Order: sequence, then structure tokens, then C-alpha cells
Amino acid sequence: MARDERRFELRPVDEEAEKHRIIARIGRMGLMRPKEKPIRLHVPLIETKLTQRLANRSSDDYEPRDRQPGIEALIEVNIGNPNQLEENWGTQSASQRPIPFGWFILVGLLLSGGVIWSLTRVTESDDKVHEIRIAAENVLIDDEREDQEAVRLIDAIQMTTRQFFRATTIDSLLKFVRQPDRVRPLMEIHYASHPVAMHRLREFRMLQPLTLDNHGNYWMASVELDNREKRNLLLEILPSGEARIDWEMLVCYQPMKWDDFATKKPREVSMDFRVYVQQDHFFSHEFADSNRWNSFRLTALDSDETLFGYVQSGSALSQEIIAQLQRNPRHRASMILRLVIPEGIQSHSGVVVKKLMSPRWLYMDPPEP
Repeated sequence: MARDERRFELRPVDEEAEKHRIIARIGRMGLMRPKEKPIRLHVPLIETKLTQRLANRSSDDYEPRDRQPGIEALIEVNIGNPNQLEENWGTQSASQRPIPFGWFILVGLLLSGGVIWSLTRVTESDDKVHEIRIAAENVLIDDEREDQEAVRLIDAIQMTTRQFFRATTIDSLLKFVRQPDRVRPLMEIHYASHPVAMHRLREFRMLQPLTLDNHGNYWMASVELDNREKRNLLLEILPSGEARIDWEMLVCYQPMKWDDFATKKPREVSMDFRVYVQQDHFFSHEFADSNRWNSFRLTALDSDETLFGYVQSGSALSQEIIAQLQRNPRHRASMILRLVIPEGIQSHSGVVVKKLMSPRWLYMDPPEP
């Protein structure tokens, strides 16, 4: 059976009236009387201990809930026409400061400038692409032209070399050698003791360009003759495109045999020899003073004879020879030196170096007589 429901409410407490009121505690089994007196909480009054009850207002002083104003009463009475509100907006916006017309012109100029700049960049890009295409085509054309020139050049070198080794007379040889006018008397001296006819060319073993003194018109060729002999050639390419062989380097021309010069020692005769040069410290007889002279060991191709060339220390010639040696590995270089043996000299192996004719075994330009 359901228990009676009670309605609880808050109400003012009268201390005097509540002294003898019986308080019941609700337990599990129903109402229970408390074994102890309940604890009452006392709230101290700060200003006064007197309590007052609020007087209830009469119902005549206010309107009931069903007579409260609607939401339309909350809108201000002054705004009654919506059209008037829009008119006020127009009036407010019209009262603001107008935008100067110059700004529109500036914006238009900026936009026009941007468009013109973009078109210019596109045009420049097209021009750049066109230039790159033309450059690429020119490179291809140049490469093709260089290939054709290289083919013609190799053909000219091979033809000149083959005809040179087929020649049987000095006149026929002169057609294929460098500086023929200067070389003719040297060839006549050389071939007075050597046969003119040579073995014919069998094959090319090596062919490569050389750069000498910033001149790129020289080639080195290594060939094999029909008797299995191997010879090295240096060729110059003339402005006409023809190839010419350096005959002096091919035969390693000497004005006289190096062994004869070392043993016979012709006096007061200046001759230009192709020699290997190294700086040395051998000083004897007239050249014993090392503070006055610089000593250089001189040897020649296919010879065991050694001579010592002396140059005054500190001279321009001495410095030139030393500088040339320092540019070469192992401080050994091939040079053409003008040598002389003075009259009355006591040194058995000493000669005087008069001039450095060439820093290598060929003359780039015709030498002085």
C-alpha cells in the first residue's frame, strides 16, 4: 500500500511556537521518534535580532500574467514605418565622404601595367625560347662542320704522310715538309751520308692534336713502316688546310754527329745541337768557380757521350734555361742550344752555351741564321 505523500514547503520559523512541537524522524519502518533532540542551526543576525515579514502586495497593484504585453510592445514606438528605416540607411551612407575618382584611374593604370608586363614577359619568353632554339641549331651545325673539318684534316694528314714515305728524292720530300727553303741545305747535308728512299707507311698507330705555345695547329702521329719500324712524326697544319711534316724532328737533325763533336772538339765553331739538358754541379779547369758559372749536363739521342755546358751565373740566359728546366718533370728538358768550344780551352768536357735557340726540338718559327 502506498504511503501518503506529503508536500514539503519552506516557511518562517517561530522559535517560541516551535518549542513544544513534536518532531518525528522517518525511518525504514515508518515514523520513529528521535532518541535525541535534533540539532538546530542558529543563524546570527548581524544588525538586529528582530525579524520582519514582507508584506504581500495587493493583487490590485499589478496586472495578472495573462495581461502582460506581447513582443510587439518591446519595439520602440518611434520606429513605426519600415520604409523610413531604409531611408535612414540611405541618408547615412549618402552622408559619408565619396571616393575620389583618381583612385579608379590609379587602379586602372595598375591593372593595365600588370597586363602589359605579363604580355611583355610572355613575349620575352617566346624570344628566349627562339634564341635557345637558334643557339642549339647553331651548335649542331658547328658540331657537324667541325666533324667534317676533322675528317678532311685527318685525310690530309694521312695523305701527306703516305706520300712523304713514298718519296725517293730531296725535291719530292720538300713538298711535304715544314719550312722547305730553310730545310733544303740541311737535307742535302744529311742525305749525303744517308739514303733518301725510306720504307713505306704500313699503318697509323696513334694520331692526336698538340697545343704548343698556344698554337693548336700541330698534330703528333705514331706510324709503323713496312719493315716494322716505328717512327714518331710532328705535323703542322697550314692555314690552307694542308699538313706538313717537321723533317728535322723526324731525323733529329744535328750539324754533326754528337760523338764526333765530343771527341774532335772543333774550336771556335758555333753549332746548334738538339740535346737533353739537366742542371749539374761539375766544375773544373776554366769553369771551376761555381760562383761565376752554372753547369748543365748535355746528352744527345742515341749517344753515350756527355758534355757540360757552362753559362755565366745570374745571366739572362742562365735564368731562362733554369726556368725551362723547372717546367719539366725531373728537371730534364729537350732543347736546341748553340754551343761553342773556345780556343785554348783546357777542360776535356766543357763547352760554352751561347744561346737557347728553342725550348724543344723544333722551331716554331724559322731561327736566326
